[in-house]
Amino acid sequence: MKNTRPKVLIIRFSSFGDIIQTLTSVDHLAANFSDCEIHWATREDFAPFVKSHPRINQVWALERKSGFLGLVRLARELSRQQFTHVYDAHSNVRSHFLSWWLRLRLIPRVCFIRRSKNRLRRFLLFQLRFNFLPWPYHGSQSFVWPLKPWGIAFKESLPKALKFPELSSALKTQLRFDPKLTVVLAPSAAWEMKRWPPDHWRKLIQLLPRHHFFILGGPEDQFCAELAQTDPLRVQNLAGKLNWLESSRLIQASLGVVSADTGIMHLSDYLGRPTFALIGPTAFGFPSWPNSRTLEVDLPCRPCTKDGRGRCRLKEYQKCLVDIRPEVVASMIEQHLPM
Repeated sequence: MKNTRPKVLIIRFSSFGDIIQTLTSVDHLAANFSDCEIHWATREDFAPFVKSHPRINQVWALERKSGFLGLVRLARELSRQQFTHVYDAHSNVRSHFLSWWLRLRLIPRVCFIRRSKNRLRRFLLFQLRFNFLPWPYHGSQSFVWPLKPWGIAFKESLPKALKFPELSSALKTQLRFDPKLTVVLAPSAAWEMKRWPPDHWRKLIQLLPRHHFFILGGPEDQFCAELAQTDPLRVQNLAGKLNWLESSRLIQASLGVVSADTGIMHLSDYLGRPTFALIGPTAFGFPSWPNSRTLEVDLPCRPCTKDGRGRCRLKEYQKCLVDIRPEVVASMIEQHLPM
């Protein structure tokens, strides 16, 4: 093993935010394993983004509609690659199947690690209010912690390799404002309970009359168009109009990002952009890097969900987010992103 060039497979199929945070493990593997070859198995819709990391040698894409047979085909292809290390960073049914298939085919030559989801600790936290997890819980760091048996420890100062080229001419033609002078807003989230109220977003825009804003989101986020009407001369709605690579280029070029617990927040955090994270009910959505600032309120019911699913336990719905006042966020933006 010592004389073999390390060949590492990372398994992480989704979601976008978790894939962003898993990239930190790529940076650490590349820094600790001399001349290693890194492969990644992911869902096909995330493959183009994962390929953008310069230290990833090959990406293996799983088609979303291929079902079990598609997973078997992928397992057979991967078993021919002779990996020396396999890191299951997902720990779900598909990744369990894939990793066990590889272990059976590659034993005894493969070093295997699985990232624990800490289900018992999660149960104690959400159901019994006993917290035995690090707090705040930094997701990017948590994807490096399992690599300790391979002699890898998290280092905050380790440079992150993910970079994107300049904005394309096609993208520039869509933009009404200079990204370097524009703040990106990410008002959407997969689950409604972790979304900052729309009225707060409108108020934030009104409190910052000198700033321009881009709104990012998915094609299903119709409310983003309504939000842009707060001030059409200063706000451009790009929700559903950019792919992940284009959104990434825009974020990297922007003045900063305001977002709740979303993939966009984690991307901005990872890219080193000034990031203002609006953290409410979730437990694992905290940013991980010093360029980011967390805005939150201290409530005994927090956290109540791992990702925004479930229901609010208080009579005042979303109090943990409602009480993050737009005036506070605007003041912080003016302090750290002066115009």
